Amino acid sequence: MQTPGIIISGGASGIGFAAAEKFASMGFSITLLDFDAEALTKAEKKIAQLTPNVLAVQCDVTQEQAVSDAMDQSIERFGQINAVLPSAGIIRDAFFVKVDRDSRKVRQRMSHSQFADVVNVNLNGTFNTLQQAAVRMIENSWAGLLYVVSSINQMGQLGQLNYCSTKHALALWPKILVGEFHQQGIDNIRVVGVSPGYVNTPILQAIKPQIQQAIVKDIALGRFLETDEITSTLWHIWENQAINATTIEVSGGIVQKGVCK
Repeated sequence: MQTPGIIISGGASGIGFAAAEKFASMGFSITLLDFDAEALTKAEKKIAQLTPNVLAVQCDVTQEQAVSDAMDQSIERFGQINAVLPSAGIIRDAFFVKVDRDSRKVRQRMSHSQFADVVNVNLNGTFNTLQQAAVRMIENSWAGLLYVVSSINQMGQLGQLNYCSTKHALALWPKILVGEFHQQGIDNIRVVGVSPGYVNTPILQAIKPQIQQAIVKDIALGRFLETDEITSTLWHIWENQAINATTIEVSGGIVQKGVCK
């Protein structure tokens, strides 16, 4: 039997790397895509300790041809694609407009590049990764799963108009894509989204301690999530064929503040 294969963008760190470790330990071949070549090399060496079936490709997911080439390299090495996890994403937080308290003049605002860069990586990058994989899975009759990575902040977060816009959109994709697939008789490819809450990754660890404490106060679980709590969910989704066309929140229970209801 051929080894199942998963392609993970943003695979050099955070949830992407943790997922690579999980799936490698469960017998998958692993293809890591990441823009950070140095981090990618380190990640590849670590995954190689779990499986010899690992390939690392430096890739800008916003570039369709780069993603296409990476998919072909993966197939050439491992033979098939059965799962895809587009976890590459960025944040560029800022208020839409920031007003000076005294003068009431706008002194700062979210720049066009802050908005566009987040949309480009989080939405266009996910689109490229999923579509390039789906085309190959469909044309080769490879059954499997397309993951979509949303966020608990799909519901809104002050200072994240750009990020929340992308994550809210991504939460809708499983229902739309599965509907389109089913209408065309493509029922061997599932699409499932995961919306993590605040996960203990390097990005979160870089936040000031007082801000971390304020965030934790609003989490019913009383702490940040660990990456293995996300990856165990990803694995459960893989194993349970009945989970399809939906997005699952894994947050620990967050009490939202500041967003209009």
